[in-house]
Amino acid sequence: MTFTRSSAFRFAHIALAVAAFAVCAVAQSNTFRVVGVSDGDTITVLDGNKRQTRVRLAGIDAPETGQDFGNRAKQMLSSMIFGKNVQLIGDKTDRYGRRVAKVMIDGADVNLEMIKAGLAWHYKQYAKEQSIADREMYKTAETRARAGQLRLWSVPLPLAPWDYRAGRATPEQAAAQMPELVLASGTSAIIGNRNSRIYHWPGCKSYFKVAERNRVLFPSRAEAEKAGYRAARNCTE
Repeated sequence: MTFTRSSAFRFAHIALAVAAFAVCAVAQSNTFRVVGVSDGDTITVLDGNKRQTRVRLAGIDAPETGQDFGNRAKQMLSSMIFGKNVQLIGDKTDRYGRRVAKVMIDGADVNLEMIKAGLAWHYKQYAKEQSIADREMYKTAETRARAGQLRLWSVPLPLAPWDYRAGRATPEQAAAQMPELVLASGTSAIIGNRNSRIYHWPGCKSYFKVAERNRVLFPSRAEAEKAGYRAARNCTE
């Protein structure tokens, strides 16, 4: 079979068209519309087939909703990506069934921008899952945000969200996190839950989670026990 120059050109054009179509298809398959922002590091996206996926932003941990700057972090993330198309890099799934990914919009790393804005920590516990380049950029961004006292770094003793979730707060951090729980003596109150009759101190996982309507404050554990409350079992001294 003999190929003429015109035939070769036709085949070349067809090959280029097929390649371009494939690249376009791949790009479209990795384009998602952001339809929900749960907090500063969790979003919901919609793919081309109208399927929803919850996504946890990789490499960062933003303040929880009940923490200082938790709502600001959510607002910042929403302003950047809500209702817009993004690309996702990373396909790991966490224990909650969320896809863990770097979120990109117009070539910008959204996760990194949250750290730069002082509205997220670099999640160093999972740094080994990042590329070396990303790890260094995220680390540098947090260092600069700290030095500039941006947003969450503008308050003394900011409590990392992983410590907040685990209830690992020093008395000083507890006081900074919830000033209303500081007694006249300058110490953090013991919090009793009037429903469960259980009390918590700053080393308890649920210290920050007792609803305000259920809180009973005590100056000491002894006073809480005298009132008929027992210590929570998920606490550290």
